[in-house]
Order: sequence, then structure tokens, then C-alpha cells
Amino acid sequence: MKQVITTQKVNCQDCHRCVRSCPVKAIGIESGHASVVLDKCILCGKCVVECPQQAKQVENQLEIVKRALAGDRKVAFSIAPSFVTAFDHFSFGQLRTALKRAGACAVEETAVGAAAVSKVYASLLETADYPVISCCCPVVTRLVEKYYPNLTGNLAPVVSPMIAHGRILKEKLGSDTFVVFIGPCIAKIAEGRDADLAGAIDAVLTFEHLQQWLGGENLQNSDLPEDLSALDTPGPSRFFPITGGILKSFTEHDETDTDIITVHGLQNCMEVFECMSNWEISPRFVEALACDGGCIGGPGIPVSSGTPVKRAKVVEFARQSPDLHLNSPLPLTSLSRHHSATPVIALEPTDIEIREILAKTGKFTKADEKNCGACGYSSCREKAIAVWQGLAEVDMCIPYMKSKAESFSNMVMDNSLNAIIVVDENMIIQEFNPASEKMFGHQVDLVKGTSLTRIMDCSDLMYAVETQEKLAARRVEYPERCLITEQMILPVREHKMVILIITDISEREKQDREFQKVKMETIDKAAEIINRQMHVAQEIAGLLGETTGETKAALLDLVGLLKERDART
Repeated sequence: MKQVITTQKVNCQDCHRCVRSCPVKAIGIESGHASVVLDKCILCGKCVVECPQQAKQVENQLEIVKRALAGDRKVAFSIAPSFVTAFDHFSFGQLRTALKRAGACAVEETAVGAAAVSKVYASLLETADYPVISCCCPVVTRLVEKYYPNLTGNLAPVVSPMIAHGRILKEKLGSDTFVVFIGPCIAKIAEGRDADLAGAIDAVLTFEHLQQWLGGENLQNSDLPEDLSALDTPGPSRFFPITGGILKSFTEHDETDTDIITVHGLQNCMEVFECMSNWEISPRFVEALACDGGCIGGPGIPVSSGTPVKRAKVVEFARQSPDLHLNSPLPLTSLSRHHSATPVIALEPTDIEIREILAKTGKFTKADEKNCGACGYSSCREKAIAVWQGLAEVDMCIPYMKSKAESFSNMVMDNSLNAIIVVDENMIIQEFNPASEKMFGHQVDLVKGTSLTRIMDCSDLMYAVETQEKLAARRVEYPERCLITEQMILPVREHKMVILIITDISEREKQDREFQKVKMETIDKAAEIINRQMHVAQEIAGLLGETTGETKAALLDLVGLLKERDART
């Protein structure tokens, strides 16, 4: 199956937020980048919503829709009733006008399909001799089939409102009609191309995709006239997107009735299914919606208003609906479907293998296991299992990596022969290593948190703070401590800190002075010897009738050059 959610690696910042948010841990980490594991994913979209860097991208079928509109086929749109939560000042009639101007032949409410489906649910509630779980929500359906396969037989054997409406539209407009569903749900993209449901829906867009399209085409205009024509009117099935909406469409539900359960939010759904699997509860009917508040909490809704506001909008919209009138209702047989369990099978490591992985992050005993959840997993053991399964990496343990980094940093600070002093922008000492203590005669406990100006002139550091310039190889003397130093100043803008690294060059300069002294003494001695030898050479040359004047001059010039070069250095 094609991946619905992909990762833009360049944006993935190794924060593990998607791992934390995923209720079934369908996220794999490789080289610090997170990607969705298709076989485990239930397409709830939480990783998309939670990603702060927008690294998770949802498949966008807009270009497919545009090509269909530009072609010869009729194009019809099915719009989920939660539309009112995504578009504040844009009515359904105006949306119908906008899409028809774009080339659509019909724009109808998915609630028409929900009305057909609700009749099947009403029948099941009366006749079924087993607990029935609603399957209007494709996330719930995938959750049961993958993680509660023993409950697959409890899923209602009926298609979703989207599939039902797609079939109704093709029945009315012709089987060749290109039907596009637009709603708040990412999982509908996968449902639309499910082999068992093929042919009902040709493309799926989210409300976010719709908003981008209308904005780009300048079609989202509050001045658009309203097109009120409709093939069918939806009736009370407009309530489907909210909790209890499925039941409301065909029965008066008493919320105190434990025989019928309404549940929303994935964690709550999982709790109910767990209890059903363990035979702790056995309700007649479970209305289950994966998103908080129902479909109004879907990941494809661009508006960020709260659940109560969204619910109020849907209720108001639903109450405006006239009684349902289906011009050509489908036979119940065309609304049926079969569910197949596709359990997630994950191999488990042995206890020894788990302990070996835990040991790699310094966890040798239970007390070492912090279970902080920073890696995205609820416990260190769960994360170790994920590492063994290839879904996580050892260095995802943030406390361990932090401790490791601090340990390394401390080792460098403690063992450095150079004085390392870290101050903030106000010259308050943050770090003061042992070499600094030795060099300046101050204990770290006494100076940390105090001003560095008490110890030395900080004008260069203040300059670095102002300019954010690195200052290197600066020679600074401290006569009172008989200290000559070479200093490097490194401003750290993002932390508003300055690092001062001081190298004691006192001994080096002393040796240099001694060397220079020896060198000058040697040159002077050489000059003296040359002069003596020249006298001897002149006497010999006189006896031989030759002169060494030129040789003497050359040697003296050499001595002069040596002295001159030494003076410059």
C-alpha cells in the first residue's frame, strides 16, 4: 500500500515528538530521522499534527482532482458535514458554487451516505446477537484489524458514509463519474483506494487541501452566491461528525445505558477494546470515533478552534437540515462489506537481549531506568525492545546522552591545562575550571556566580559580547601574579555566554628570553673571535703579499646582519 504520510528529512529535527504522540508507536527512527511504519500505522494523523517542524507531509491528491476537472469525465464532490468547522465565513451553498465554477457537476453532503448507513446500524442494533462496533471511522477500523484482531468480527459489516455516498453519486450520475471526497480525515485517503471498496471514491482531499486550493484559485470568496440545489437532503445524519452523532441519526440514546457505549479519542477507544477483548464488558453497540470530539477533531481541519466550538457549529448546522429525502436509495446489499484481521506481528527480544541494550545507555539496574519518556516510549524497557526491533536507536536516550555530554565536558574542563572561564553577558562567572583556580588563586566555589571583574579586566570580553566577534591570540600580562598569558575569547550568541580560554605562556616567554640572551652572547663571542682571527690573518697576508680586507668586511657585515635580524624578532 502506498504511504499516506511521508517525512521530509531536512525538516526532521530529532525531537521524537511523533514517537511520543503515536498511540501504537508506528514510528521508526533511522539516523535520527523519523518515518511512519506503514504496516503498524492506523493513520490517525497525530504525528502530522504534533510535528513542530511540519516534517510529516500528507499525500495531496489535488493535482489528480484538477486533471479530472480538466478532462471529459463528470466530477462530483462529497463534502463531510464537519465542513462548517473548517470554514467560518463560507457556507456550503457558496462552496457548491465555487466547486461548480471549477468544473464540478454536483457537490453534495456526505451526510446523505451517512443516512443510508444509519439504517443498517439501526437494523444491526435490533437484530445482532453480538457486540457491534461502528466502522464509520477508518482509523477505528484499522485499529481493530491490526491491534485487536479478535474483535474484527464485531466490526459492523457496513461501508462508511464516504463509500456509501460515492456509490449513491455514481448510481445517480453514472458509473463513470469521478467522485472526490473532502473531509477532515487522513485515513480516508487509504480507505478510498482499499481494494475491497474500490470504485466508490476516486480521490480524497482534506479540508486543509481544499482551503489551499480555493485560496490559490481565489475561489474562497464570501461574496459568492449560494447554490442551494441538491440531489438529496441530508437530514439528521449531519450529526455524524460529533460524539453520539451516529446513534442520534437512528435512535434516542440514553448515555447512562451501558448496553450502548459512545467513545471518542484513541486512548479511550483502546481502553474499551481492551476491556471487550478481556470480556470485562460486552455492550450491544459501540460508537467509536478515533479523534477527540469525533471527526471535528480530525487532523485535516485547518482551523484551530476548540472542540466545544466545533461541536456547537456542527449542531447548529445539523439543526438547519430538512428531513431526509433520498431520490434513489441504494439497496442494503450494496452497503455491506467484509472486514479482515491484519494483526501486527512483532517479534520480542529475550530478557538478556533487553538488558544488553539497556546497558549501552548506562542502565544496569532497575534504579538506573528513569522511564522519563523523553525518547517517546513510556519506559526504558519499551524503548529497548523498539531498538531490538529496529524501530529506535540507542542514542535516543536523552538523559543518557546529556549525562554523557556533561561527563565529557567535565572531563575536558577538569583536565585542561588551560584556564577555561565561562561568563554570561553580565560577566557573571558560570564555569571556572581547576586550571583557572591554579592560575588566579581563586576557588570555584567562592567565585562561581560572582563577577569576573573582581579578578581581571573584562573590557575585551564585553567587546566580544557587543560585537559577537571572536578574539584570538591576545597577549595579556598579570604582573601581580607574574603571569603572561595568551587568550582566546569566544562569544556564544544563542546562549548569551562568553568563553575565555587562557594559556599560561610565562615559562615559554622566559625560555625565549634566555634563548635570545644565549644567542646574543654567542653572536658577540663570534664577533670577538672573528676580530682576533682577522688580526692574525692580516699579519700572515702581509707576509704573503696579499690582503684579506674584503673577507674581513664580509664577515663583519654578517655579524651585523645577525644582530639586526635578532633585534627585529
